[in-house]
Amino acid sequence: MAFKVAFLLFSVFFGLAIVPINVPRVSSGVTSFFWLKAGTQAVYTFSGGPMLFDDGANGNPFRGNYSWLCVNVNYTHAVLNVEVNLELFKKPEWTTPAHIIYVGTEFLEKAARGDLSFIKRIPMDQVAGKQIELSNMTAGDNFNGVSIPSPVFISRKFQITIDLDDMMMIDQDGKQWGKWVLWIDPLKYPLVGWDQRTMETFVTNWLNTTITVGIFYSKESEGPALNTPLGAVKRYFYATPDGFIENQFLTDNGWRGMLPAYCYEPRTGVFLTSWGPHFLDDVLTQEFGVVGCQPVGGPTAWMQLASIAFVGDLNRDWTVDYSDIEIAVGAFFTRPGDARWNQVADVNRNGVINMVDIGMTAKAFGTQYVIPE
Repeated sequence: MAFKVAFLLFSVFFGLAIVPINVPRVSSGVTSFFWLKAGTQAVYTFSGGPMLFDDGANGNPFRGNYSWLCVNVNYTHAVLNVEVNLELFKKPEWTTPAHIIYVGTEFLEKAARGDLSFIKRIPMDQVAGKQIELSNMTAGDNFNGVSIPSPVFISRKFQITIDLDDMMMIDQDGKQWGKWVLWIDPLKYPLVGWDQRTMETFVTNWLNTTITVGIFYSKESEGPALNTPLGAVKRYFYATPDGFIENQFLTDNGWRGMLPAYCYEPRTGVFLTSWGPHFLDDVLTQEFGVVGCQPVGGPTAWMQLASIAFVGDLNRDWTVDYSDIEIAVGAFFTRPGDARWNQVADVNRNGVINMVDIGMTAKAFGTQYVIPE
C-alpha cells in the first residue's frame, strides 16, 4: 500500500508539470469567478429570530443553516446544489414552546371549522398531531388567530443556475429569480463610499416589490471589523437600500418594514454576514415563501458565513499547493469509516476518494483564492 501511495504521489506531481501554477485573478475571456469551480462549497447559519412567511405565518425563533455546493461551471453559468434547513425551536430558558401564529379572524374562523387550507408554507406533516391553539380576544386571549407549537422543521434541497454575467438566479423550471445575494463580483464595484455607491436590483418578486440596494466600500474606520472563517475583515463591501421598504402586507402582520443589509469580503466577493435589522433573499422567498428575517436584539447579524471550502484547498489556507496534494493522496481509495478517510479530500462529495478527487485538486494547483492584503 505504501508503494502504491508513493507511486500515485509521484504520478500526480509529475502531472503537475503540465498544470499552470500562476493562475491570474481574471482569465482572458472568462468570468472573474475563476475559482468558482465544481466542489466549491459554503455553509451559512441563521441565528434565532422572527421569520415572516407570505401566507401570514409568523414564527419566532427560527434557526438553521443554508448551504450551497457548486457542481458545474462554464464560462457563462454555474450550477449549484442548495440546501436550506429551518427550525422553529424552544429556547432552553423558556417553559412553553415557541409558536407559529396566524393573526386574523379569518384564520380563527377557518380553523374552528377544521379548515387548515390557509397553511401553505408549513408542511402539513409538521402540523398533524399537534395541539393547534385557537385564540380569541373576547375569551381573554392576546390575539385573534391560530398558533402552532414548536418544534417545526422545514428542509429542502434544490438546484439553481447562476448567470455569471449579471449574477441572476434561474430555477430548474427556467424561471428567473433575483440576484444571487451570497456572492458579488468585487471587480465590478469601485472602492467608493456611500455617496458614490452603485445602485442595482437585488431582490425581485418580493411582495410585488423590487428591491434596489446601493453597494459601497466600507473602510477600516467606517464600520466594525467582521470575524469570519476568512479571518478578521476590516474592509468590506456593504449593500443596503436607502431606507426601510414598506409594504401593506408587512404592516398587516405587525412589521414596520424591511431594511436588509449585506457584507462582502472585498477580494473574493463572498457574502460574510447580514449586518442590519433584516435579511432578504430570493432563494428563501421563492422556495420557502419567507419574506422577512429579523435577528433578536436589534441590528445584529442574522445570517453569517460558518465555513467555506474552495476546491482543492484541503487545508483551508486559501492556496492550493503540495500540502493539499499530500492530503488527497493520503486519503486515496478510502470511504467513510476507513482509517485513512479524510472528508476534506472528498472534493466532489460522493463518499469515495479516488483519482477524480485527486485530479480536481491537482487541476486547481497554484490557485490562490484569497490574496493577502
